[in-house]
Amino acid sequence: MRLNAIAACAIAAAHAALAASALAAAAPVAESEGREVRRQVSQPAIRDDEPASDANTLYYELQILQDEVRRLHGVIEELNHRIERLEREQRERYIELDQRLLELRSGPGALAGGEDDVPGSPSATPAVPVTEREAYNVAIELVNAARPLPRSEQHPQYRKALGMFRDIAKDYPNGEFTANAFYWIGEMHLALGEHEDARAAFAQVDLLYDDHPKVPDALYKLGEVYKALGDAERSREYMNRVIRDHPGSTAEGLARKFLAELR
Repeated sequence: MRLNAIAACAIAAAHAALAASALAAAAPVAESEGREVRRQVSQPAIRDDEPASDANTLYYELQILQDEVRRLHGVIEELNHRIERLEREQRERYIELDQRLLELRSGPGALAGGEDDVPGSPSATPAVPVTEREAYNVAIELVNAARPLPRSEQHPQYRKALGMFRDIAKDYPNGEFTANAFYWIGEMHLALGEHEDARAAFAQVDLLYDDHPKVPDALYKLGEVYKALGDAERSREYMNRVIRDHPGSTAEGLARKFLAELR
């Protein structure tokens, strides 16, 4: 019996020794695996479908924005050229219309000097004006003569014509061409880039001569001036007023086109 007990104890001791040895051998492996798990948790996995670098993505987006800015600059430049051309053509039409009105008001034989003295004729030599009509005629001739010149050479002519139109408005406050003079004062200021002065002159036509043929044109010009001054809302108001109050006028068609491009 004692031998059996001793043998059982020996076997138990051997098993305990083997278990301890196994635990000792497994400990470094477990510790190594734990460190690997912690490393994997602390470092996010890199997916194959993600960009290689955030910097590359930002650079790509920046290139897209720069291309869009360049495109918009081109559009703005083209629109500015179109506006300048339309203003120039419109000014020429108004000059031609004023000249025709002058000829109609003058009647047959009113211009004793013959065809060479027709307003705007290149060979005409402006005489010293002695009447309102003559003063207005000479001022229109100055504007007409400046039309084909480079812009730098136009300005002195416009400045001189501006002075003559002002004299007409001052010397003939109730004259036949006073409303026209105020309108052309506005046109000259607009051509010279003096928008506030242009606004004041066009407003005079609207306020003082509400039934004059120049009113639709003056209202349209006020819409242009307010746009140039950065007030798009006031610009729309004047253009809509032209359309509402002066249907069938040349200014109405221009106002509709202006509003279509303003949107």
